[in-house]
Amino acid sequence: MVCRLQAEKTLSMIIVSAILLASLQIAQVPASNPTSSVIDTRGPCLDSAKQVPNVVGDPPDRSSEILRIDRVVSTATFMPNEVIGFVYTRQDGKTFLGMRAAQYTSPASAAALNAVLASTHAPSVAETAFPPQTKLGVKTGYAAFFEVRLPAQALAALQIRTEPCVAWPLGRPLPEPAP
Repeated sequence: MVCRLQAEKTLSMIIVSAILLASLQIAQVPASNPTSSVIDTRGPCLDSAKQVPNVVGDPPDRSSEILRIDRVVSTATFMPNEVIGFVYTRQDGKTFLGMRAAQYTSPASAAALNAVLASTHAPSVAETAFPPQTKLGVKTGYAAFFEVRLPAQALAALQIRTEPCVAWPLGRPLPEPAP
């Protein structure tokens, strides 16, 4: 009986030692290489609906991949530096306006972003306001991104400014398009 207890105690110590040794080896694994294939493609734009280099608009090919996301910041709200939406710049140079994630969009920021869309939408875009993405919890199927032409001289009149958010690294090849 004493031998059996001694054997169980020894086995328990071996198991604990093995677990400790394994955890020490895991802790000594070097940090990932910053030039690895995994990069943070949202950066500070965590609540943007798309990320770099996803596709926005049609056709879903390499020219429609997003290369840059800029924040649209209201200069006329009670909260200074309030982000009201995002401008997505594609590889072909077209720009698209999109709202923030629903939980971050206030009625005031939605109204401000709709004013931007109404003033800057491309001639091919009929909408001048973001239609609801859901009604009573059911997806509507309406577009979430609209092509805009946002001239720099219009920013002050629209009471907004744009700030860089995240961009695809220059010289880095784009992956295959992902919708």
